[in-house]
Amino acid sequence: MANSGDTSGDAYYNGAQNMGSAIRSDRQLLREQLTPDARGLIVAMVGLPARGKSFISRKLERFLKWSGSTTKTFNVGKYRRDAVMPERSGRSEFFDNHNPDSVAAREKMAMTALADAIKFLDEGGKFAIFDATNSTVARRQSIAEQVRAHGHYSLIWVEAVCDDEEVVRFNMLTKVKYSPDFKEMSADQAMSDLTARIQKYSEIYETIQDSEGAFIKLFNLSSKVMANHCYGRVAKSILPYLMAIHIGSRPIWLARAGPGSTKGQNGVDRNSTLSDEGQRYAKHLAAFVQHRSRRYWDSSGNPQEQTKVFTSTMPRAVESAFPTSALPDKRSALNPIDKGVVGAGWWDVECPDDVPPWSEVEKRHPDFMDQWHKNPLVCQFPGGESYLDVIMRLESVLIDVEMCTSPVLIVSHITVLQLLLAYFKGVPVEEAWKMSLPKFGVVEVHPTSGGSFLCEEHLLSSQPTGDGTSTSLEKRCRDDASESPSIMAADVAAEVKRPKVSA
Repeated sequence: MANSGDTSGDAYYNGAQNMGSAIRSDRQLLREQLTPDARGLIVAMVGLPARGKSFISRKLERFLKWSGSTTKTFNVGKYRRDAVMPERSGRSEFFDNHNPDSVAAREKMAMTALADAIKFLDEGGKFAIFDATNSTVARRQSIAEQVRAHGHYSLIWVEAVCDDEEVVRFNMLTKVKYSPDFKEMSADQAMSDLTARIQKYSEIYETIQDSEGAFIKLFNLSSKVMANHCYGRVAKSILPYLMAIHIGSRPIWLARAGPGSTKGQNGVDRNSTLSDEGQRYAKHLAAFVQHRSRRYWDSSGNPQEQTKVFTSTMPRAVESAFPTSALPDKRSALNPIDKGVVGAGWWDVECPDDVPPWSEVEKRHPDFMDQWHKNPLVCQFPGGESYLDVIMRLESVLIDVEMCTSPVLIVSHITVLQLLLAYFKGVPVEEAWKMSLPKFGVVEVHPTSGGSFLCEEHLLSSQPTGDGTSTSLEKRCRDDASESPSIMAADVAAEVKRPKVSA
């Protein structure tokens, strides 16, 4: 009989209860290769020139490094320029598919870069980003065969497709302005030569197909996304991140929560509301954000939207953002690092923003500090968290921030903000604890078209004036609102602006 088991129908509706082996297929093998047990992953780009491949590569490298993974990008264009003078190898003639010498030279450089990427994984790297056009099925098959030859490494393709003429032209203008390939040409000559190069690639270009394995296909930088066989870390982190990034400009502000009114066992009571000083700071912060937002909307020409505000769940962080009039998105992921037993018992020590001085920690917990100095990223506070634990919970917040198209304000606490700032500045996360943020101030972050960020600090007053009233930052913002958008906020409320730092 076909139905020799439970004939009640329950097994059919609830699922079979037998312990038989699941079907094992090539798809199952591909899934296993992309799970957390995979030893290393090669992310190989696909796409015509000026489609945003290098932008995506730079952003993804920054994100993966920040997440605690050893990552390196292997740009085949750089290999070409190092092997052949860019004035020669950058000309469109070098990309002629009917010239066997040029084809062989380009193939050799690509395979050299791939070999270096595999060697990087052999030496302990986790992610290797292979930044090249990889424009034909034959080239991609050759790459896949070499990766498979090592057996234990995985491969995923990321194809950048762009048919928005305005975006393509912007990418082309950026490329001819900054690429060494065009430094000896006029702007018109460079655009003409790049157009010819793109045409030569277009003649042989083959978009990636389902049969080629795991891939993510981004249309116009994630306005449409296709994903095929994406599992494990790729599905959890890389795919959401690639769907979030864009080339839009907007300011991102990082601000520490104002001081609390009561002291707790960790130096600051986590349930504390803002002190009088903290309330003055919150008003100044709101005025700064409103003023800078107006200037952004005026200069961008975009319809004005409300600033997106993220805060921790601690009352003093929420209250610090309250005067902005924006409804805060309260995230426990933005709460201070849990310092466990190390964070307890600091009644007798001044602990700004929940953090006891390292000199005092060294005296009271020498064994912990020995471990900390060896590897501050993964060293867990006894009974608490490590920096890597905090990064893992911050990942979703960072992706949401990258996704935003309007100005963003993040009000949190020193360790959390240090880790976020490490991402924006491209600083190794194990060095994040050394970074300073103003107690009463804002770090303003601006994305650049190349995928990095520019950061600058603005100090805000939290003190009353000599006559006992708060400095009226809000009033001064209104007074100069009609001034040129090029005037920096250092002119507002006697701020002190520090030099820009390029990430």
